[in-house]
Parts: sequence; structure tokens; C-alpha cells
Amino acid sequence: MPPYALEPAASEHAEIRAALHELVGRFLADYERAANAHGLTLTQARVLGFAACEPLSQRRLAERFGCDPSNISVIVDRLVERELVERRPDPGDGRVKLIAATDAGRGLADRCCQDREWLGPALDGLTADELEAVRAGLTLLTRG
Repeated sequence: MPPYALEPAASEHAEIRAALHELVGRFLADYERAANAHGLTLTQARVLGFAACEPLSQRRLAERFGCDPSNISVIVDRLVERELVERRPDPGDGRVKLIAATDAGRGLADRCCQDREWLGPALDGLTADELEAVRAGLTLLTRG
């Protein structure tokens, strides 16, 4: 029996919410273990991962975390000290600095993803049809 099946059925979507809670917990614990192995906190690894995908302002990073931009500033400072990210002027607004991963930062972000012990094997164990079902389900939940 999957762990989420132990959740009480509080409403129509309780089982789905419980399964998502379990998924997010495993996902973050796996990511944190990989990040820690590279001398990063989970939050630092997440900021680095976002910056490796695309340059973002501290305000946009804070929106992704649901926090105040001042909270992100300290994390970015530490990543800048390690030369994993840099602050660049926003070409569209000179008052704004974009946080962008350096080459070293992109490499480390990739290693944090590759070094996961749970996610890779969990996905590798799925058939092509199952992977497509997961992809479709996640797309449905995250659209808009």
C-alpha cells in the first residue's frame, strides 16, 4: 500500500493531494541530499537551478519561492561568492539586475540533477507510456 493511502479521506481530492504531498517530499529530500553533497543548501540549489534555466531578477526568484526579494539577496550573495551566479544588468531595464548562472554554476546545477538517488531511477523504471502519462498529468496540473 502506498504511503499516501494512509491519509484520511477528507474530501473529493484527498488522495491526490496526499500523493502530491508524498511526491514533493521525496523530490525535495532527494534534491537536498544531492545539493548537500555539493556543498549547497536546498534553497541555494533551487536558486541556482532557476538561474541555470534563465536569468531572473531577484523579484522573480522571490515570486518562485513565495518570499520577499530581500530573503533571496543573501542566498544570491553566497552563490556569487562561489562564482556560481552573477548579477547582470537587465537589457530591458537598467535598474534591474538579473541573476544568471555562470558556466560553473550551470555545471553544478546539472550535477545536482544527475546525482539524485530517487528521481532518476524512479523515472527510469517507467515505460514510455507511463512517462507520457506522468508528463501529461504534470502539464495538466501546472498549466496556466
